[in-house]
Amino acid sequence: MGLTTSKEELNPLNYPAIWISEPTMFSDFRKANGFPTDPQSKPVGLKDDALWDNFSNAMKVPVSKLNEYIGWMYLLYIVVLVMCLLIGIGGRILWVQILTFPVILINLAGHVYIIKRNQRLDEEIGKIVQTYEIQFLPHNIQLEYVTRWTAFCKPRHQRAMRVVLFGPVPNQDRLNLTDDMA
Repeated sequence: MGLTTSKEELNPLNYPAIWISEPTMFSDFRKANGFPTDPQSKPVGLKDDALWDNFSNAMKVPVSKLNEYIGWMYLLYIVVLVMCLLIGIGGRILWVQILTFPVILINLAGHVYIIKRNQRLDEEIGKIVQTYEIQFLPHNIQLEYVTRWTAFCKPRHQRAMRVVLFGPVPNQDRLNLTDDMA
């Protein structure tokens, strides 16, 4: 059967969340969802509109760059398929034989580039979440950025998943926070 990863595994306690990359069938074939900046998307309990605006605007740029060139890679898949069909049908066409292998290498290199770039963007998003985590604590919200299957090698049929969780602050942290504020 293989490994299965669902939304529930990344968010088992069903905290409010914003999914950047969902585990859907076609999620690897398109750019990531944009990060919502509208006030309706902010977590329940957050009264500070300025904090939400700053956080969502900081997240908007790196999130919009995830899988930025993925469409070109899938266009190259179609080109490779057509070239391979031409080799099979009319194997004597020299230029098709010469160009097929470099196009396959370009496609593979493009995917590696996109995945490495996405991993750098994941680190950047993680740093943004860490930066804003302290500012969300007084509102009883703990931020967490969770990713799964974002590397080049992953189990069969798995899709990259990225989510920002807005969980409650555990009681011990809440006590320390109120002691510091007093």
